[in-house]
Amino acid sequence: MKKYLAASVAACGILAALAATARAETATLEIKRLSDSGSPFGVVGRTTDYLYRYTSSQSFNAMVGPVGKDRIAFGGMKEQDEAFKKIVNKEPKYESEYPFRGVAKLGTQQYLFVLDATPEKPKADEKKAAAEKTKPAADAEKKEAEKSAAAPAKKAETPKAIRYDRLYFDANRNGDLTDDKVVEAQAMPGIVISGGSYSNFSFPQVDLTVDADGTPVEYSFSMRGYVSAQPQYSYAGAQLSAAAYREGEITLDGKSHRVAIIDFNSNGRFDDRIEIMSNVRGSGGQVYPQQGDMLLIDPDPKSADYPYDPARSKFRNYVSNLVNIDGRYYDVKITPAGDKIDLEPSTVPLGKISNPNGGYSAVIYGDRGFLKISGDKDQPASVPAGEWKLLSYSIDLTPPPEPAKAAEEKAKTADSGAKKTATANALSAAVRNLLGGTTATAAVANRRTVVSAGASADYKSVRVVADETVEMPFGPPFKPVVTSYNIMDEKGKQATQLSMSLVGSASENCTDMMVNGARPAKPEFTITDPDGKVVETGSFEYG
Repeated sequence: MKKYLAASVAACGILAALAATARAETATLEIKRLSDSGSPFGVVGRTTDYLYRYTSSQSFNAMVGPVGKDRIAFGGMKEQDEAFKKIVNKEPKYESEYPFRGVAKLGTQQYLFVLDATPEKPKADEKKAAAEKTKPAADAEKKEAEKSAAAPAKKAETPKAIRYDRLYFDANRNGDLTDDKVVEAQAMPGIVISGGSYSNFSFPQVDLTVDADGTPVEYSFSMRGYVSAQPQYSYAGAQLSAAAYREGEITLDGKSHRVAIIDFNSNGRFDDRIEIMSNVRGSGGQVYPQQGDMLLIDPDPKSADYPYDPARSKFRNYVSNLVNIDGRYYDVKITPAGDKIDLEPSTVPLGKISNPNGGYSAVIYGDRGFLKISGDKDQPASVPAGEWKLLSYSIDLTPPPEPAKAAEEKAKTADSGAKKTATANALSAAVRNLLGGTTATAAVANRRTVVSAGASADYKSVRVVADETVEMPFGPPFKPVVTSYNIMDEKGKQATQLSMSLVGSASENCTDMMVNGARPAKPEFTITDPDGKVVETGSFEYG
């Protein structure tokens, strides 16, 4: 009886311990505003908050300046114009003949804004010339103008781009743009290029309070953009980017973690979940996500990071239903204001996914949301049961460090064959030696060999069953796929354009490749006629 009681007490103790470690945890996250970098084109170097600066901006487009017969209809322009007219009550007298009007959505509210341009001040020599101008000179100029008017019309010259340098932003949301502080553009030396036909502009960060489903949020954003002037038309684009994020601490299983949420889609909310864009396809049918927000677990400013794809980051995750932290899945709940996050150990049954490649990290998606997983060829990844598709991945092909002696001998051999290697075909070297399954060349110390890719819409879902392992195909070998397009060249003649992609074993498209820390040489091509005569040679450009 005593033994039975002792066993029961021990079992209860174990269950109690498990229950204690499996409880839900809530963390309060504070708002953090980014430090204004003072740089019109972003941060130079790694500041303490550089990890939180990368976002997907709200974008606005408009036709500005003289407009000819050839108009371009940018997506959303009509809706933007109608929304502005519906909200605005009062506007100031603008300096520019072509102010740029728009409506931004932050939180659950809409905000009017207008970009204006003050007239450029005449240069000192221009002032002097005007002052010295006499009446006879003015008469001579008039005759010259009349002579020019009678001459045949010249080809239209490219106008100068508007230099937007003032931002009216209706921060108090009363529809009146005359009672808010005008934001002056940052000093931007050399912002006008191409003879004045292109210009950039950037404004200091703007602080305001937005509403996120009833919760006031202290928020900040920055705005920058460009103007491109053409003989037939001129157009401008502006981007509004989040300049505030949430940060706090949470304890899971007795371990403290730093948690941060980035308003990645720059809309004033912190709970937006990623979705697949059903109406947008990239090259080769690659799928693209409608961006939501980012959840960072233990972000490390010293670590290499790729901010736009969690598959290439050690600590970035899409805000979704689940997140994997230290090998355990948690159900995720985030308030719209981002001030609280709940992480509860998930009870979903787990299966496993295998892949023959070592050192991979991937993002998969399905009915349970978007997940980041990682594994090795001998170490399957634990995944909640369900149907899953591949979104993107990154595979580290860097060989392990060699012993000092072996590395030294290999370096000598490499030096002697360097010239031969340099003349090898770049495409064959990249695909065959590095990505085709053969032994890769040893990497130089601290230089990685990595390949990243995105899946196509045709990728077949993989069914994960509890307590079972299933293979998810992706990765090498890669093969080059060349596509031709009929285009019109600069002279209006029909021409053919070639595009090359590296396609993986499951029809995924390579998006990036680094070999020993550097990008491979440009792939070369040769076109021959049916008799084998060389018609054209060249190389493909990245991008």
